Amino acid sequence: MSAAGIWSGQAITPDLEVIFTSFEFDESDGFILGNAPFTATFQGGVTKSVQQGDLYDGGVFSWHVDTLGGSIAFAIPGDSLAFSVRTVTAGNIATIEVLDEIGNQISATAVTNAFQPIVENRNPGEALIGSVVITVTTGEIVIDNFTFGYPSTASTDDIDCLFAPNDDFVCVLTDATTGDLIGGANGTYQVNGDQVTGAGNLYAAPVETLADGSTTALLTITTGTVEESDSLGLIVDSTGLSREVTSLFDVTYDRGADLATVAAVYSTFDIFGDMFSLTIDGAGMISGLSLTTGCVLSGLVSVIDVAANTYGVNLVADAATCGALSGNYNGLGTSQDAMATDDAFIFAVFVDGVSMIVGQAVK
Repeated sequence: MSAAGIWSGQAITPDLEVIFTSFEFDESDGFILGNAPFTATFQGGVTKSVQQGDLYDGGVFSWHVDTLGGSIAFAIPGDSLAFSVRTVTAGNIATIEVLDEIGNQISATAVTNAFQPIVENRNPGEALIGSVVITVTTGEIVIDNFTFGYPSTASTDDIDCLFAPNDDFVCVLTDATTGDLIGGANGTYQVNGDQVTGAGNLYAAPVETLADGSTTALLTITTGTVEESDSLGLIVDSTGLSREVTSLFDVTYDRGADLATVAAVYSTFDIFGDMFSLTIDGAGMISGLSLTTGCVLSGLVSVIDVAANTYGVNLVADAATCGALSGNYNGLGTSQDAMATDDAFIFAVFVDGVSMIVGQAVK
């Protein structure tokens, strides 16, 4: 069974799970809740049950923090926080501070001797919640029913992948509504029977970020099933999320590959909105020039298998003229149809784990 092909479909990304606890466990040395990298680290105090009902806002345990103080640090900042807090006895003095991701104060609340809610919800564009600092001047406080959440990641995006006969793959993610580039991926894959696994890197498009706030991350194809020349389904783990990919085979893969097909002076080509001139000659040599920045491109297109519409692509963005775009990129390309048969060359190339370029050149 082979997974080689051009595959088009959808990638479904779930929302991140909230972190919730009512502290129904014994712990006195600090503890971590959540699933990496979306975790909350609790320091100070002790979780316990003291058989005094008015010191619990749920269950029969709570987190007790005394004058040594405590803190909660979030590995990935979030946008919602809620918990209940009270002093153990009247006259105890304590303060709860909520800080943003760079340590600026969002709020400070004096704790009373009856359970009161601490609630923070950040609007789009506002700094996210990074930590909580607990200062107990006298006595002791208890915290219960703790919830922490993240901005929505839920999406159903369009995905197009090229799985080459040499076991390399590239994928491009676009917004299903706007068609805007969201990100890409590259790596290698293996097939055992009809089961597909693999590993590589996930990249955010310029001005985009991944779910954990990064721009690149490792990915693993944990499970996958292929029906040769029909369908490919994958579960892809990255940035603490499992994404479900469903795709169908594109018959243009069976056109085969020939340098004569892609050799052309391309009239339309851009990289992230920057217009370039682009030429691929009969030997596969690439030459290009930005019409605005002067960035110089070179490289080579090569045939991987004459029976498969898949090309190896090396693209060099000159260090002296291309600035942040500069690098030695490698990936895959395919001949497709824009206004006529084989009049477009689409490719995705990468500096592994660092950056990507996605291009569509039209003759």
